[in-house]
Amino acid sequence: MNKKFLKKSLPYIVALAMFVVVSVLYCYPLLEGKVLNQADMANTEAMQKESADFYAENGYFPWWTNSLFSGMPAFQIIGVTSSSRILSNISNTFRVFFSGDFLPIGLILGYLIGFFILLRAFNVNKWMSIVGSFAISFSSYFFIILAAGHITKMVSLAFIAPVIAGFILIFKKKYLAGACLTMMYSAIGFMPHLQMSYYLFMMLGLFLITEVVVHLKDKRYKELFLGIIIFAVSFSVGIGANYFKFWANQEYVSETMRGGHSELTSDDQGKTLSKTSGLSLEYATQWSYGIDETMTLLIPDFKGGSSNYPVGKNSDIYEMMISKNIPQKSAADFCQNLPMYWGNQPFTSGPVYVGAIVCFLFILGMFIVKSPYKWALFVATIMSILLSWGNNLLWLTEFFFKYFPLYSKFRAVSSILVVAEIAIPLLGFLAIKSIMDKEVDKKYILRSVYISAGFTGAICLFFALFGSMFYSFTSNNDAQIFAQLPEWLSAAIVDERASMLRNDALRSFIFICLGGALVWFYVNEKLKTSVFVVVLGALILFDMVPVDKRFMGDENFVSKKQKNSHFAMYPYEKQILQDKDPYFRVLNLTTNTFNDARTSYYLKSIGGYHGAKLRRYQDIIDRHISKNNFNVLNMLNTKYFIVKGSNGQPFPQLNPMALGNAWFVDSLFTVNTPDEESEALNTINFKTTAVTDAKFDKFLENPVTKHDSTATINLTKYAADALEYHSSSNESKTAVFSDVYYPYGWNAYIDGQPVEHFRVNYVLRALNIPSGEHSIRFEFRPDCIYKGEKISMVFLVVMLSFIAFTIVFSIVNEIKSQRKKDQ
Repeated sequence: MNKKFLKKSLPYIVALAMFVVVSVLYCYPLLEGKVLNQADMANTEAMQKESADFYAENGYFPWWTNSLFSGMPAFQIIGVTSSSRILSNISNTFRVFFSGDFLPIGLILGYLIGFFILLRAFNVNKWMSIVGSFAISFSSYFFIILAAGHITKMVSLAFIAPVIAGFILIFKKKYLAGACLTMMYSAIGFMPHLQMSYYLFMMLGLFLITEVVVHLKDKRYKELFLGIIIFAVSFSVGIGANYFKFWANQEYVSETMRGGHSELTSDDQGKTLSKTSGLSLEYATQWSYGIDETMTLLIPDFKGGSSNYPVGKNSDIYEMMISKNIPQKSAADFCQNLPMYWGNQPFTSGPVYVGAIVCFLFILGMFIVKSPYKWALFVATIMSILLSWGNNLLWLTEFFFKYFPLYSKFRAVSSILVVAEIAIPLLGFLAIKSIMDKEVDKKYILRSVYISAGFTGAICLFFALFGSMFYSFTSNNDAQIFAQLPEWLSAAIVDERASMLRNDALRSFIFICLGGALVWFYVNEKLKTSVFVVVLGALILFDMVPVDKRFMGDENFVSKKQKNSHFAMYPYEKQILQDKDPYFRVLNLTTNTFNDARTSYYLKSIGGYHGAKLRRYQDIIDRHISKNNFNVLNMLNTKYFIVKGSNGQPFPQLNPMALGNAWFVDSLFTVNTPDEESEALNTINFKTTAVTDAKFDKFLENPVTKHDSTATINLTKYAADALEYHSSSNESKTAVFSDVYYPYGWNAYIDGQPVEHFRVNYVLRALNIPSGEHSIRFEFRPDCIYKGEKISMVFLVVMLSFIAFTIVFSIVNEIKSQRKKDQ
């Protein structure tokens, strides 16, 4: 039994060993004590700093942070509950315990294991599934997002693949295994990045249509119904383990620019604003893949690679700069960061390249694969490509925005190419499966190889020879860049772009020839299966890895000291932190204020970095802060402006007009529309007056009160999730607090008794306070977390119990089966 078990398990042991070795070798600088320098992770660390410090001190997460955008929920930034901690530990187990500085290794492993499981669900040969997993995992975009630090994208991409595998197994009547995969991986993979999960579930929807068609055709109604029910229940249990996250996100998204439209009817130029929920079509399609840019799937640097591309010392640009007597160091530094990209997008970190050999196998699959999933994968690929074009095929994108649920919540439509990056190699390796299983006539296979290799190879050869005849290798983004460069250098950059296209087109042509020849030899039985698997794997890695290294290479790894220097305290930060006021905000005008989180690391910022700002706060940015309405900044308690001094260095400028943490107003009036409320912020005196929406009419107990010069209200204790004040007044008055109003989770108390608070000045909190002396407390205790967590734990217990039952049941069955054989 042990020998049989070992023989059966050997491919999986080898697969895991190879995955670990390749992942470690790719990230070898980590073994030298370096770390991966990821821009988005630096922003994430800055966003999380206040919450992480709070957790270290108090042992629980505050779920609200005041460190960015004047305050916002921290649900999508940081926060762990008992159920999510268990899921995180399971996730780390599947990444084979690579974490901390070694997390990049674990993330690559997550890709490899997840896609290996997917291929095995399609019954691809165990050894060939290893090769297929490398082919999918090493698609360039998957490494570009690793270099950028888009960790949650990686987790969802890696862990939703086995959910699809679970679906496949369920419809193959492997109900227990399929249900376990679906539960486990939907629990750990669905929530980290909903956009990636949504796209992969669009592909899963095509698989479902395929199963419905096949089952109805064969009149297998009972099996269809049973499969759908088992998958739906399994998926629901897995998602239920994240119930508190869903609840929190549902509340939060409804208040953000992702899920809620602005209540304003027009912008500051009088243009009518869209009333559809979600992002504006214009905003979401800023990063639209060019129609001809789709050729990067086959030819990586078809459009010049990235906007900051290292051409190196071997380039003609470097040689030309040296010939112009430019110092070698200056020339070398310049050549490390060149605007080589000439596509339609504003800028990019690199192309989506799925591999020349993989593209050849995909076309081959369209000829020889008999599985009905062929058409689902083909449609998924085509739809992914068409939707990635965004504003270049606006009617289709607009249709999906209007009629597909949740589609309008996501930006950067080019990201949907992740579907093609999985579907193309998956169909390609179903083609290999068909060849290995001898499902298709040999002559037909060979004819299909000639056509597929000829078609893809001809495209590459055409652009290698004639590409320069059809393109100028310039884009609309070049005018501003080239205006700062001498004409000869601009011309050299254009020439280099043309050279990159020629070289990569020829490169892809060669790999297609090698791949086609390899398949031809195998079909003609001139190669053993083991040799075929090894050589194909080697060719794919030789094709994919060098391209990945262009965008995530050894230069992306830096010393820990260099990485930590990003958060070295600046002199102006040290100066501001000496201020004894417990709570105030700063506006950093020396950086990209609303797209950079560095300021939030030490200070409470008016700006910040996050993909889903509160909708009302975005309105304030657009209508007032960007228009230099300093009165609005004063009401947000902006105590310091960080500006550049005469020496070019940032320094803090004290704002004596900041209104503080809270103040009493003498009058409160209502308006009928959000437009009127926003417009009032341009005229009212915030020190004495506040404005609110008519829906808060019930709070106008004392709309006008006599001015009380002795009235005071002061912050006495600050925490991210709780603020305490002391008030004193001779009359009942309305107090305005310089904190962002959020309708869920914030509770107010006066002398320990719960009271209702309301919104004023479009974004702030307000509270009616009786005369006399009182203690006031605001605390953030959202039901979505504290009640939702209990529901999550119930689903988690059900999931783990079912998986445990399945394991025990399988072991007992295996023992019984073996005993019968022994008898």
